[in-house]
Amino acid sequence: MRKRLVDLNPSWVNSGGEGITVAATGLPAPERNGIGIICDCPCGCDETLFVPFANPLDGGPSAYPNGWQRTGDTFETLTLAPSIQRRGRCTWHGHLRNGVLESC
Repeated sequence: MRKRLVDLNPSWVNSGGEGITVAATGLPAPERNGIGIICDCPCGCDETLFVPFANPLDGGPSAYPNGWQRTGDTFETLTLAPSIQRRGRCTWHGHLRNGVLESC
């Protein structure tokens, strides 16, 4: 199975910014852009797929040190390593390379 990421309603995941505070300190949380991606699950189930990046789009430090290594900065060019293995109710496993999700 091969599906283009752009066909799975992708969005960049952002965090922080105006009105958001760090729970532990109550201080404003800095705005972060492109810390991960969210999209419809490639298998077609009704679940959402979230993949955090070890190297966010904004160049800042990762909130997810065990996140996926990202190359590309558009949905059409995005490549992630290693493969994505879902756990739980949906167990889809595959690769995202150059904007295309392919099952293992």
